[in-house]
Amino acid sequence: MSIDVTNPSRAAQDARTLIDRETFGKLVDHFAVDQHVTRTYAERAVEQFLIFLKAHADNVDNPDFGMPLPDGSIGRVVPTLPIDAVWHSSLKHTVPYLAACEQISGGFIHHIPILTEGMMDGTAKTFTLAALHATGYRVDMEFWYGEAESCCPPNPPQPGSK
Repeated sequence: MSIDVTNPSRAAQDARTLIDRETFGKLVDHFAVDQHVTRTYAERAVEQFLIFLKAHADNVDNPDFGMPLPDGSIGRVVPTLPIDAVWHSSLKHTVPYLAACEQISGGFIHHIPILTEGMMDGTAKTFTLAALHATGYRVDMEFWYGEAESCCPPNPPQPGSK
């Protein structure tokens, strides 16, 4: 049994229960193949990705979602590089990704790469960790060390522009 460190009297829930077994298996299989990792690592990574999606879904309609960042923007849950790798793999396999999104949030969760000052100074990660723990699912800190990073450069060139 895992204990939720934010509330030691409550056992943390298993992230696999967020979606059906078939969808979980497909996400794990795709990630393991795409990233050339073991099935055990892929299972753990996908579990953390599902908790990330849950934290987003739990907060996206909250008017107090996020936290003010030094640059004046509002921080939101942000992935670390290992979680973003799962996200990119999942986006290449849209049928199980959409099924997971629908089961967790009732609809598609878009991937919108951003890079904010809050991501660079750690503010966004602090909010993300609190949101992850608030879901009640077991957070595996091995996947949440390091800085939150954008998978895309700031202000990437737009199609049709020179």
